[in-house]
Amino acid sequence: MKSLRIAFLLIIIFLVGIGITYFIGCKKIDLIRLAFVRTDEVINILSTSVTANGEVVEIGEVSITDHGFCWSLYGYPTISNNYKSLGSIASTAKFSYTITNLSSNTSYNLRTYIQTSKDIIYGNTVEFKTESGGGTSVWLHYDDGYNYTGIGYTEGGDFDVAIRFTTQSLQQYNGFKLTKIKFFPKLGSPVSYHVTIWEGYNPPNLVYSELVPNPAIGGWTEFSISESYTINANNELWVGYWVFNQPPDEYPAGSDDGPAIAGYGDMISRDDGETWEALSILNPDLDYNWNLHVYVTNEKGGEIELVRKAPLHDRKKFNTHKNGLDNTVSSGKLKTDNE
Repeated sequence: MKSLRIAFLLIIIFLVGIGITYFIGCKKIDLIRLAFVRTDEVINILSTSVTANGEVVEIGEVSITDHGFCWSLYGYPTISNNYKSLGSIASTAKFSYTITNLSSNTSYNLRTYIQTSKDIIYGNTVEFKTESGGGTSVWLHYDDGYNYTGIGYTEGGDFDVAIRFTTQSLQQYNGFKLTKIKFFPKLGSPVSYHVTIWEGYNPPNLVYSELVPNPAIGGWTEFSISESYTINANNELWVGYWVFNQPPDEYPAGSDDGPAIAGYGDMISRDDGETWEALSILNPDLDYNWNLHVYVTNEKGGEIELVRKAPLHDRKKFNTHKNGLDNTVSSGKLKTDNE
């Protein structure tokens, strides 16, 4: 019995010794704080807009270079879908953004994101549905509403800019009247500006062109077109303006600071509308949207049938260059007034 007790005691001493050795030999484990972002409930849900809310809950140990929202019609949205960047952030904070140009009576998935030098971290997904259409009037646009820079050609000339609306995005505005166009001209005489309306797929057909007699240079110019235009949702709608007689190294076409909604908010033509390209693809350094807004309304009122204008290339017949340049846009480099 005594030998059994001794053996049992030796086993306990042995196990305790192993435990002490293991404890002393363990390395310290460092805990790393990870960044964390949360998506809160959306508010102010309307037919074409909603206010998104989120919060950076934990800042982590790696600096956050960007944060914002991303949304899509289904699944888990990423920054490869529609997204809004709100820039870097250095502390925990709540943030919000009003998303516009949504389709009415449509379900969307939304979530927040934060980006570090190592990874992109997404928040939880929130689903919402926009209200049914029926609003009386709205400004349609792709830019953020602020002017950042101006775009022009190094060698000068003429060119067209436009924003493009697909047949799908126009469904809720079918039959609405387009009555006003707002843009941001950056340069006065000898440059002139003609608002333009186009229909159809790329390349679209010019259906309206009108000279803006007194644009507000360096500010927003809100121009009411002389003739009524009714939206037909079976056709794509392109709205913009023609820049005529730009001197070399000037920057007449106002834009925001991006990122561009490529192929929609940044269309440009250098050959009188025969071919169109996305500005951000033509020159990746110009990742911007045109400062262009289109006012559409379904309020009752008198109607004037739209008189279709001559094709764009026939505009040469009623305009002449004062500096002897021909009526084609120079193939010179596109630049901004920030370069």
